Amino acid sequence: MEDYEVLASEFDSVNISEYDPAIWSLESLVERDSVSYDIDEPIDPEVREEIERTDEEARRKAKNSDSVFYNGALVRLRDFEVNNGVLNIDLQNTNYSSHVGTRGRPELEKENRADPLSVGAYLRTSDEYVVLGERSGSVEIGGGEYQLAGAGFIEDPEEQYERSLNAEPSSPIHRELEEEVNLHWTQITGPRPSALIGANHVQPMLVYDTVTVLDSEEVAEEWAEIPESEREFSELIFLPEENPEAALDGEADILSTTDDSVEERRYEGELRPHAEGAFDTLL
Repeated sequence: MEDYEVLASEFDSVNISEYDPAIWSLESLVERDSVSYDIDEPIDPEVREEIERTDEEARRKAKNSDSVFYNGALVRLRDFEVNNGVLNIDLQNTNYSSHVGTRGRPELEKENRADPLSVGAYLRTSDEYVVLGERSGSVEIGGGEYQLAGAGFIEDPEEQYERSLNAEPSSPIHRELEEEVNLHWTQITGPRPSALIGANHVQPMLVYDTVTVLDSEEVAEEWAEIPESEREFSELIFLPEENPEAALDGEADILSTTDDSVEERRYEGELRPHAEGAFDTLL
């Protein structure tokens, strides 16, 4: 597991201080209308070669597995600062190929990494459990590891204004919670942006403190309504909010989903870096 880093905390709102629509990527890998967007290619030739090589490998794997290679729009976090309880962020367009080509290069300086901004929820149930999901084997990386519910990239940069990043319906965190757990925005309160956590050298995630009006059984029932072929999680687990560390250490029971309910068991698994960072920051 790659380490995480708490990049920023002690804020309760987000402000976009700057936004550059130019796409940080190789011109040959930009699938959007190049007439409407300037292309900002990485300066380092080794970075350009790495992005091109990993893009070719990803497309070949997708073709061999009869799947579709996703190279959609993402938004790059160029810089940030916290001032008077506000997280001010500087954004730029990028894409998934650029992320894949630079995420495994810890030696790179920030100007040579895509660093796309993602979101995730520290989701608590009405019966005081924290919800995590086990990534299914169909995901590109991290299969079998447990991550925050509602974890995903911001995919449509032009639509992510301050109201969206501050989780007013319908925002990226609402979209991800609906896709992964089948929770509608009317079933949650908050979400409140609470921490910026980096992982994967140093892929940033904006973590939202979130509460659902549903209890753990009801959350499991909502999740079970997602067709199995469309589930991003192979199971949900529920850690007791009062002492999740004991549960993660195998010293207390957790709840986990069965076909139509939840059952008690002891935790055996590995957390994704962002999830570990969220526990350390928000407890």
